[in-house]
Amino acid sequence: MATRTSPTAVVSGTSSGIGAAVAAELLRRKYTVIGLSRRGNPDLTKESGYVDLVADLCDTDAVRTALASAADATDGRVKAVVLNAGASPDPADLVKVEWQVAAETYETNVRTALNLLQATAPLLRQSGGGSLTFVGASLANGYQPERWAYAASKAAMTTLMRACSVEFADDGVVANEVRPGPVATAMTLAGLDGAVNDQIIRAINAGFGTDWLKSPRTVAEWIAAIAEFPSNGPTGQVFNYSRKVL
Repeated sequence: MATRTSPTAVVSGTSSGIGAAVAAELLRRKYTVIGLSRRGNPDLTKESGYVDLVADLCDTDAVRTALASAADATDGRVKAVVLNAGASPDPADLVKVEWQVAAETYETNVRTALNLLQATAPLLRQSGGGSLTFVGASLANGYQPERWAYAASKAAMTTLMRACSVEFADDGVVANEVRPGPVATAMTLAGLDGAVNDQIIRAINAGFGTDWLKSPRTVAEWIAAIAEFPSNGPTGQVFNYSRKVL
């Protein structure tokens, strides 16, 4: 059970998938967890120590207002921020992709990250330091032309992460990125509704001949471990868990 003195983590995109799994893992590690998402997460709300905040992360004021409503959990206690919220448009022929698709992808992925880090940086400073952990993508290297819009937005997030590693270094805040590779979520497996059990994941991986696909729970353990790096730990780094040669 979280206490008034337990550290606080802020996680975006907690309504499902990786974000929900990260929130659950940080709760297991005795954090108070503030989850920000557009839809909320009724299941996590039942857990002691979880604060469910519904907000459009593309809206700067909405993010700040939501965090202000959880002042008791943020006052001098925020030690970890996980920037996970995002979306991926359907693959499309590069020469036919309209700019609006790329612009909307930047809006969803990059603007949400910028809004959250700008709102939480003062909280991390107030806490004496902590971590910013970005959930990136190996596709940011740009080797799948049909996923260009998504890849470009994720590459921008990598640049943003490295800028944070410099900007907040004197505040004891480390900034790093996790590139988990394909994860068994609705973003990766079209039509997926709910969790996929480990047996199905093993069967899918057997077909590929690799442990390429991972469960959100597995990825959440990696993200939480990196989010707990000390203030003198690695910063500005990309931790790539993809098995493909990129």
